[in-house]
Amino acid sequence: MRIFVLGVGATGSYLVKLLLRQGHHVTCGDRDPERARRFLGETVPVAVERVNGRNRWSVIKASRGAQLIVNMLPSVCNRTVLRAALHVRAHYLDTAAHLTKSPFRAEQLQFTRRFIEKRRTAVITAGVAPGLTNLLAAAAADSLDAVETVRVRLYESTESEHPVSQWSAEVSFDEAVSRPRLYRDGRFLLGRRFGEREMFRFPAPIGSVPVMLAAQDEVVTLPHVIPLRSMDVKIGGSDVDRLRRWYRQGKLRKSRGLVSSRFPRTPTPGTVDV
Repeated sequence: MRIFVLGVGATGSYLVKLLLRQGHHVTCGDRDPERARRFLGETVPVAVERVNGRNRWSVIKASRGAQLIVNMLPSVCNRTVLRAALHVRAHYLDTAAHLTKSPFRAEQLQFTRRFIEKRRTAVITAGVAPGLTNLLAAAAADSLDAVETVRVRLYESTESEHPVSQWSAEVSFDEAVSRPRLYRDGRFLLGRRFGEREMFRFPAPIGSVPVMLAAQDEVVTLPHVIPLRSMDVKIGGSDVDRLRRWYRQGKLRKSRGLVSSRFPRTPTPGTVDV
């Protein structure tokens, strides 16, 4: 299959390697080809074209001939890449929603009819969380007669003297400054940032740690396809504890913008000490 991967960072570069191992023909695009190459490594036989993910024609030009476009960019680029995929008649996959115009409905859903008309498939919010979390919840729901409540509990911990962005800095910042979405008694609503703190017992060796509300896409995807009454997502670990501390100190505000010292660029494999 001819696959175009747009966004060759920590996750995109790993996906490229997996697709090549499976025998697919892979081409890549990124705003910074030199940095993308550092993620891929010198031995991966794939060229990386410079592409502006916010410009539809830049994406169209780079992806012509692809049967599938994999959008690994920050979700703010979703609409642009979806339109490009429709133009080149490619199938589409992304990892998350941006939820700008509607906080409770993924923006990708407005393209459903157009993909059906083109006889193409779009798989959305197919990352880790959301993505795997949605699949696990759906699999559990399929084995039950009915589901009233879904509670997703995540743990993220990075041991470092300085902040480390596991995802892109833009995605990490966007999640940190957004209000959590909740689904309560059949209604969507916005929760308090880092609110509803509680103790949750994870499997060993983590054990019991405090978890708190987080802005995650699962809450605005699952209730649209599984009959539920309530759903929320909470995260625990050193990463969210650091964000909560900055928030309480007044250092975490959307108006202040992304501060690179708190949300550094995702480190390449070569810059991480193992």
